[in-house]
Amino acid sequence: MDTLAAVVQYPLACPHCKSYTSSPASQLIKQKKFNCRVCQKANRLSAQQLDAVKKTLSHMTGCGLRTAKEASDEC
Repeated sequence: MDTLAAVVQYPLACPHCKSYTSSPASQLIKQKKFNCRVCQKANRLSAQQLDAVKKTLSHMTGCGLRTAKEASDEC
């Protein structure tokens, strides 16, 4: 996943303390979990959350959000 969209921070609410934590979309897809920045608990993404991250990443990639290298490769 070399697109700029893959490093975009994706917000998720902690099911324990309800605080929001942001993690890179590519990391969330790969690890399927995140650590809360407030209570430090590890949380697994639900299938619904994982699908939402993938959908957002796909949409951003499809909208032309790419790295400079990807854009120059097309020239």
